[in-house]
Amino acid sequence: MATPTSKGRGPYAAYTFDFDGTLADTAAVNHAAVLASLAAHGITITPTWLAAEPVFTAAQLRRRLTLPPAALPEDTFVHAARAYWFAHTDQILPITAAATAARTAAAHAAVAVVSANYSDVVRAGLTVIGLDDLPWTIVGRDHVAHPKPAPDAYLHAAQLLDVHTSQCLAHEDTDEGITAATTAGLHVLDIRQLSWR
Repeated sequence: MATPTSKGRGPYAAYTFDFDGTLADTAAVNHAAVLASLAAHGITITPTWLAAEPVFTAAQLRRRLTLPPAALPEDTFVHAARAYWFAHTDQILPITAAATAARTAAAHAAVAVVSANYSDVVRAGLTVIGLDDLPWTIVGRDHVAHPKPAPDAYLHAAQLLDVHTSQCLAHEDTDEGITAATTAGLHVLDIRQLSWR
């Protein structure tokens, strides 16, 4: 894979990758974790309902289902969803193009995972897909006050990597992630425009 350049200024100093949907296909386990957590709270929805507009936080689900906070507390929702996720990591699928891009980048630059998911989830997922040997800097939602689409995670990653955001290339697969990266000043590769799978 050719090294991307920043408008003729040479290779990037750092390459960042979103995790869910970019480095790994986690759709099946993420959706199932939401369904399992809702069921643990006595709430039943269909996979079709969730797939129509995927939402993964208690606040988003409460709004969509018009539920009061007490019906789906954030802490118990997250606890049940995480328990299901860690018990079913066999559902995570590697993405070959992602592995190639990450290994190529790591051969000559710093690499980071910048995710709206929790950092321990990301670390476990990297192990499942066989990318845990790379020298990742990992920034998850537990490291910042405001997750994507806020720029906080990308700004924090650039600080940890000690590089200017303009010298970073972000790989993203969602509008929220692209907004976060561009607002932080990174160049962005929208992998939805590529043959990434």
